[in-house]
Amino acid sequence: MKKILFLFNPGAINLRHVLMQEFAQKGLSVSVGLSEEEISIWKDRLPTINFVPFDAFSGTSVGLLNNLKTLLRIRCLLKREQPNIVFFGNVKPNIYGGLVSRWLKIKNIYGLVSGLGYAFIEQPGIKRAFIKRICMCLYKLSFKGFTHVFFQNQDDRMFFIQHGLVDDIHSSVVNGTGVDLQAFTPHPFPATLTFFMAARLIEEKGVFHYVEAARQLKTKYPHVRFVLAGNIDTNPSAITEEQLKRCANIIEYVGYCSNMAEQMSQSSVFVYPSYYREGVPRALLEALACGRPVITTDNVGCKETVIDGENGFKIQPRSTEALLNAMEKIIRQPELLHPMGLASRKLAEKKFDIHTVNAAIFQTVQNTCL
Repeated sequence: MKKILFLFNPGAINLRHVLMQEFAQKGLSVSVGLSEEEISIWKDRLPTINFVPFDAFSGTSVGLLNNLKTLLRIRCLLKREQPNIVFFGNVKPNIYGGLVSRWLKIKNIYGLVSGLGYAFIEQPGIKRAFIKRICMCLYKLSFKGFTHVFFQNQDDRMFFIQHGLVDDIHSSVVNGTGVDLQAFTPHPFPATLTFFMAARLIEEKGVFHYVEAARQLKTKYPHVRFVLAGNIDTNPSAITEEQLKRCANIIEYVGYCSNMAEQMSQSSVFVYPSYYREGVPRALLEALACGRPVITTDNVGCKETVIDGENGFKIQPRSTEALLNAMEKIIRQPELLHPMGLASRKLAEKKFDIHTVNAAIFQTVQNTCL
């Protein structure tokens, strides 16, 4: 029995546990490196998966010593576990894991690129340009040894191909992480028109644009609700608790949302005005599956979830005015909710079913190494 080891950032098992289970169902021995805390949460839920203590990707430090420690810990893990196949996801695991795997001459290496993140947001500045250049060099060194790299959107894949980081033969696009169509199902719309945003509470996700659009709309339409979910973030661009308190009469902040399906059922429209370099945001897929119209940006990763005017609206990134206009259009035309909601669910079924996404990944692995 071939052994496959998954290594992702902390929290990613929430998005990838179905993929791991489906690999186990195909007859592979599946292991995943997780922190002790995550193991305690998941070990009883996933009895077919072998959990290995590993938390080297926790934290945000980029210091040389910490990076060397991370590389050594990955090496120790791979030497101890001796997997036939390694599967990495997110920036650090892809780069560090790929470099160590090449060092150890592991033949079957796969990567999942779930968005390019902070370093690749187009903004001026020497620091940002330097970080981007370093990331590109590291990706090129790492991905040179990969069997195959999966991207979540064609924009990211073409960027990597054009810059010589991957080639077209050893890369492909899958439709995000996929969404469980049985866990996320349509419900009747609430009596009160409710806009809902769930994201990391950082500037690049468009949180400030959402808050400002809500502030202006609330003065004209006091009956409309505006809900925001997400953890307080440590990023320098994060919205603060004090800022949230100042807009408490406009925005209903519900903190971290542990049950997105329930929150979606209490909402009318999902709003996601991100200009972050996304893969395909899972929250958008969950909104589609729940039959909710979506307002999001014409941005990499986000635009894949909206057929403009059919299941929602695509707006210009970084524009409060564009967001406000799209939200107001639905306020003034509530009859759009039902047909747009139906179109969202149909799109989820056609394109983003998690089992279809996972089957495409497994098929590629099977064709290249099994």
